[in-house]
Amino acid sequence: MKILYRSLLGLALLAAAACVTINIYFPAEELRGAADQIVHEVWGERSTPQPPAGERGSFLKWLPGPATAYAAQDINVSTPEIRAVKESMKERSERLFPFLDTGHVGISADGLLKVRRTDGLDLRTRGEVNRLVGEENTDRQRLYREIARANGFPDRVHEVQSIFADSWRDNAAAGWYLEQPDGSWRSK
Repeated sequence: MKILYRSLLGLALLAAAACVTINIYFPAEELRGAADQIVHEVWGERSTPQPPAGERGSFLKWLPGPATAYAAQDINVSTPEIRAVKESMKERSERLFPFLDTGHVGISADGLLKVRRTDGLDLRTRGEVNRLVGEENTDRQRLYREIARANGFPDRVHEVQSIFADSWRDNAAAGWYLEQPDGSWRSK
């Protein structure tokens, strides 16, 4: 009987060691690269190039035990809808830059644009700023939804927006205003 228990225990340990778990994960790192690429396309030379994110390691990966295989996912950012939104944003950016440069418009904590102040702007220019910011934010939200849909995670639009928010803020030009977590604004 002891031999049977030992054999079963040995088989159970062998089976546990031989297990491979396959996780299909949210491709955050791949999406960060795609977000930076899109920001550079939209803002051109005005964006600040960022070094690629380093690979984060863990000592746990060297411990023996069940292996985990991750199914990597290429991020599709070239659907006709995504290309159209990027082109619209790129065309608008030249009209937004002067307002970002003067601090009338800033980049909010969620990566959308906000009108920070309107002093010194006539009524017509105030209307233009509000229209540009509204159109830009609509396009950004369309971009996030389309990227999520095109890549099979339509329920994770908020995560896509969060990653893009970091990219917009990280790649902002010096002197542009960024909203802080407490709601205040700071020049980059």
